[in-house]
Amino acid sequence: MKIVQAEPDVAREIGNIFAEAAAGADAYPGPLGAAIRGLVKRAEPTDRDRKSNYIAFMLPSWIGERTGADPALCRDLAVGNVYAMLHFFLLDDVMDGGDAGMEGRRALAVGQLLQALFTERYARRFPPDSPLWAYYRTYLAEWGNAVSEEGLRRADPRDPRALARKSAPVKLGATAILLSAGLPEQIRDTEEAVELALASLQLADDWADWREDLNEERCNAFLTLVRRESLALPEDQPLQERLVLQAIYRKGALETLASIVLGYGERLASLPRIPQGLPRFQQEILSGILHDVQATRDATDKLASGGGFSYFLSKMKEL
Repeated sequence: MKIVQAEPDVAREIGNIFAEAAAGADAYPGPLGAAIRGLVKRAEPTDRDRKSNYIAFMLPSWIGERTGADPALCRDLAVGNVYAMLHFFLLDDVMDGGDAGMEGRRALAVGQLLQALFTERYARRFPPDSPLWAYYRTYLAEWGNAVSEEGLRRADPRDPRALARKSAPVKLGATAILLSAGLPEQIRDTEEAVELALASLQLADDWADWREDLNEERCNAFLTLVRRESLALPEDQPLQERLVLQAIYRKGALETLASIVLGYGERLASLPRIPQGLPRFQQEILSGILHDVQATRDATDKLASGGGFSYFLSKMKEL
């Protein structure tokens, strides 16, 4: 998938956010603090040549620009979101058997420290009786339901709210800014906008990871689309790599995915009082998928001209 690069000003702000997050690990001297700093560095989007999910870090600033929020408040929430993201990453990793390079007990211990760092950042601005914490419990429940039900049913590419549930805590930064600005009536529309952006990101990730996820297709919405819409396979028929390739290169599965993401972008843009960062982020995701659509068309034209479809499919596996 085409790499989505943050704009220069966004990249600078992300660098500042992650530098502050790394410095916060000094609260825990010794190996656990070092482990936190290592995780922060590994997670920084501008440190690695990969597509960025920078919505998690920039969302408070995007909402803050529209509401006139104090930049220091936005920075505190963004740094808190880094800690929260890493906390949930470690939990997910332990649930999935662990591939983050950290033994399970150590991962859980570091995750608990990250949770404390997140809470401390948000508690600077929101006391225990703030309504923000009720929203946090709601988002936490959405995340919990998503991870506990993973694998029990197929992911639905046309259900953006369900697609976004595993990333539900990201919404807290936007809700915090709106509560601070005295604008609670705008929370629901903003939640929907964030969910549409997160759902688009999830679909892009599922497209990028479909081979890795093929044996666990219930967790991959792109593979659900392939099964149900492109191939119309019975639910009990195994989905094989060859069939997925047929769906991509003969039946327009990726074009269908792009159409869904385009629709999510149109819904997002129609919502009132949405900061420009959200539709811009979502459009970057769509642009990456459209780039891949064109690449598959070009590959089809080039390779299909070289022989029969069996030969064509064999060459596809080399791409």
